[in-house]
Amino acid sequence: MSRTDLAWLAVAAYALHILEEHILDWQSSARKQMNLSMERDHYVIIEIVLLILGAVAAMLVGSQPVFALAFAVFLVINVTFFHLLPMILAGGKFSPGVITGILLFYPLAWKQYQLASNAPQETLIWAVVIGAAIILWPVLLLKLRKRPYFRQGGR
Repeated sequence: MSRTDLAWLAVAAYALHILEEHILDWQSSARKQMNLSMERDHYVIIEIVLLILGAVAAMLVGSQPVFALAFAVFLVINVTFFHLLPMILAGGKFSPGVITGILLFYPLAWKQYQLASNAPQETLIWAVVIGAAIILWPVLLLKLRKRPYFRQGGR
């Protein structure tokens, strides 16, 4: 399987992950298990933007493979720190998204990194930095919006 195939499969896996999260109500789970609260429209926009970033990474895999690797890092961070770890810390209480995360994200990311094993170390480091930034950016924005300096209007 090519890196391009894997990159597009990662986008498809993320789409299935979004489906699982929305139908099984990850938003409520995140509020309870991680004290991470967001309005529904913020949640939807975040998911759309992340899906678009995955598609862009898949389109650029031939010329900029670091972005597909970064998206794989994002998937691993997502399932590990936003699903699996909260589930464990909550005494095994189910976290919507953990099914697609474990069954799809880990294997796809592993395969991406197997194919990139001959990539320069700098590429792998940048993939981790970019992947972490992708998932931390919306979390940071959600935290900042509660601070007076960043509040707009009557909210």
